[in-house]
Amino acid sequence: MVWLFPLGLCLAFGAALLQPAPGIWLNQLGLLPWLVALIFLMNGLQTSLQQLRPEPCFGRTLLSGALISLLLSPLLGWLVYAFGGLDDSLRLGLLVMSMVPPTLSSCVVLTRITGGKASWSLFMTLGLNFIGIATIPFMLSLLVGDSMQLSPWPMLLTLLKIVLLPFIGGMLLRLWLPALGRLPWLGQVSTLSVIVTSWITLSASGQALYQLSAGALLELSVWSVLLHVALLLLCVLGGRLLRLALAERRALMFTASQKTMPVAVSVLVGLGSNSGAAVVSCILFHFLQMLFDSLLASRIQRRQKRSAAIEEAA
Repeated sequence: MVWLFPLGLCLAFGAALLQPAPGIWLNQLGLLPWLVALIFLMNGLQTSLQQLRPEPCFGRTLLSGALISLLLSPLLGWLVYAFGGLDDSLRLGLLVMSMVPPTLSSCVVLTRITGGKASWSLFMTLGLNFIGIATIPFMLSLLVGDSMQLSPWPMLLTLLKIVLLPFIGGMLLRLWLPALGRLPWLGQVSTLSVIVTSWITLSASGQALYQLSAGALLELSVWSVLLHVALLLLCVLGGRLLRLALAERRALMFTASQKTMPVAVSVLVGLGSNSGAAVVSCILFHFLQMLFDSLLASRIQRRQKRSAAIEEAA
C-alpha cells in the first residue's frame, strides 16, 4: 500500500482529464466539504489525548511555518513572477498560489503516513489558515500593488465545520469506543479521501489545462516544482535550526510547504482575474505538489519499513 497515494493521484489526474463528467457531478453535489470532514474524523479517531498535550516547541514551529508559508513563499513566488518569463496570467496565478496557506485535505494525512506528528500538522494547518486571512491582502498590496478585503468569518466557519468539529468528534468516538481507533484501515480511508478530493477538484477545473500549449505547460510545471522544492528545503532547514525531533520536522515539512487551491482561486476572483490561464497555474501547482509529496512520503514509508525489518532481524 506504499504506492497507493502517488498511483491514486495519477489515476485521479488521468480520469479528471479524460472523463471529467462524474467528478463535475460530484462537485455540484457538494461532496468536497464532506470528504475533508471525513479526513479529519479519521484523524481524530487516530489521535489520543496524550498527543494533544501542550509542548513548548510548538509555538516556535508555528511561527517558523508562518514565516516560510506566508512570507518567504510569496517572496519566492514574486521572484518567479518578476524573472520567470511566464505569461502574465500564468505568473499571476503562481504568485497568488505562493501566498495562500496550506491545503486542508492532505497535510495531516502525509504527516501521519510518514510517522510525523499529525497533531502538530493539524494545528499548524488551522493556525496558518487563520494567519493567512491577514497576510494575503498585505502581500498582494506589497508585491503586486492590488488591494482586496478578505472576510475572516467564512474561513473561520469553514475551518470549524469541516476540520475542528469532525476532529473532535473522532476523538470522542475513540474515547467511547477505543477499538475503533485501532482499526488498521483508518489511514487508508484518509488517503483514499484525499485522492477522491483531488479527482473531483481536477475534474471541476481541469479543462482549463487545454487552453495552454505543451511548451507553456512544461515551463509552468518546472517553475511550480522548483517553488515547491524550495519550500520543502526551507522547512527542512527550519526544522534543523529549531532542533526539532524527526516527527516534528516532518509535520513542519508536509504542512508549511503545501498550498491550498480553493483559496488561491477565490483570491484570483477577488482580484477580477477572469483568465482561465491564471487558474491553470493553481491547478497544476496543486497537482504537482500533491504528486511530489506523495512520492516523497512513499519513499519515507519504504525506508521506515526497511529499518523496522532490519531491527526485527537483529
